[in-house]
Amino acid sequence: MLKMLVLYRRLLLGALGAMAVYVAIVVAGVWLTDLSLFETYVFATPLVSMALPAMFGGGTMTNLALGFGAPRRICFWGWQLAALLISVLCLAMTWLTFTLADGKMVERESITWDWGSMALLFAGCVFALQGSILSHTMEKGWRRSLTLTAAWILSFAFLMVVQVSFLLDDEPLFDVLRPVGIANPVWLAAGGGFLAAALVLGVIARIRFAKLVVSL
Repeated sequence: MLKMLVLYRRLLLGALGAMAVYVAIVVAGVWLTDLSLFETYVFATPLVSMALPAMFGGGTMTNLALGFGAPRRICFWGWQLAALLISVLCLAMTWLTFTLADGKMVERESITWDWGSMALLFAGCVFALQGSILSHTMEKGWRRSLTLTAAWILSFAFLMVVQVSFLLDDEPLFDVLRPVGIANPVWLAAGGGFLAAALVLGVIARIRFAKLVVSL
């Protein structure tokens, strides 16, 4: 397993570097300017956190390892672990961006992403991630495109509803969605549903991976 992480080290370091640059630029813009543009990027951070893991390009590396005789079980779980590490790093990026920008934004001084709301972000990220991994076990075609697109759209829509619930916290229409976090039964059910769906996608991906024909 550790050998697989070494194989993915450039992808992991690349993702970490991209996140560090993103956070530094956005937070510096919020602190040093009065441009609402940087505030927009702050609010877009959760969507970036979802996109980076889902775009994780581990399929090529995994096929390379398989081609050189690495066990399928090690390859698959190494792939999953590397992608999960990127997800955790992206969650940290979201928390860090909102924390450092707290009180310095133009249109709205603060939005608090606590552990309950971060759990919702994690559920959306994992669902998009498993949809991406499953798509890599499919041959190129409409089924692969449909699987990837559906996972992205559903995750994107889920995170957009979370964001809107934060931003419109004074609207009575959204009272049922507050507090935004797993302490709220509505969000607990939604987040649990995405995690359960992610588990199903992961199981299907594992089954398909065991039958995957590797071509280099």
